Amino acid sequence: MKFIVTTATALLLAGQAFAGNLVFEAPEEPVVVAEPEPMGGSNAAWIIPVIGLAAIAYAISDDDDDDDDTE
Repeated sequence: MKFIVTTATALLLAGQAFAGNLVFEAPEEPVVVAEPEPMGGSNAAWIIPVIGLAAIAYAISDDDDDDDDTE
């Protein structure tokens, strides 16, 4: 009988030790700021304006002689 009372008391006291769980708080996620990556290894943005200027220069310098001087 003494063994049963001791076991019951131990179970009652041990039950209180495991009665609650710790509150889980999720760690705060770090804020990541995404910066745009530079284009390739070199900055090729100057190529398009240069091609446009070359096309304009070619159109201006195109010497088209429409005069018919032969009679």
